[in-house]
Amino acid sequence: MDGLEVSHTQIQVWPLDCDFNLHLTNSRYPALLDLARTQYLIQIKALAKFIGGGWKSVVSSQSISFFKEIKPFTKVDITTQVLYWDRKYCYIEHEFLVAGKLHAKALARIAFIKGRRIKTFGKLLTELDETAMVESPVETDQVIAWLQLLEAKKN
Repeated sequence: MDGLEVSHTQIQVWPLDCDFNLHLTNSRYPALLDLARTQYLIQIKALAKFIGGGWKSVVSSQSISFFKEIKPFTKVDITTQVLYWDRKYCYIEHEFLVAGKLHAKALARIAFIKGRRIKTFGKLLTELDETAMVESPVETDQVIAWLQLLEAKKN
């Protein structure tokens, strides 16, 4: 899988993942997003860079929107896709799909660090020998709006 393809992580919601409303509790979503990003790194064959290779990923910001509840024992497909990256951050979209229908969406801003320096996602791809993909895709309207929101939160 290359770095711009959509990654899929399948999970099943268990009763201990649920709150008293008997749906996937809000606090489980960030942990599942970490799991999905780890699965993504495995799929693009980058895990060795993070285990013993000096690379780290740090969540700088994350926003989750909930559209429909996810009940116990439901099978969920969490998609992970890199939308864009700049000199400092990589912007990733996650979708929680149940039977192909959107139940939640998350945007994550991730910094990739090697040693003590922030590196671009393109640099990671280059180290993985994906030299054809060092240029970021164009910013989507979604990323632009989210960046404006993050900037507004500072004030």
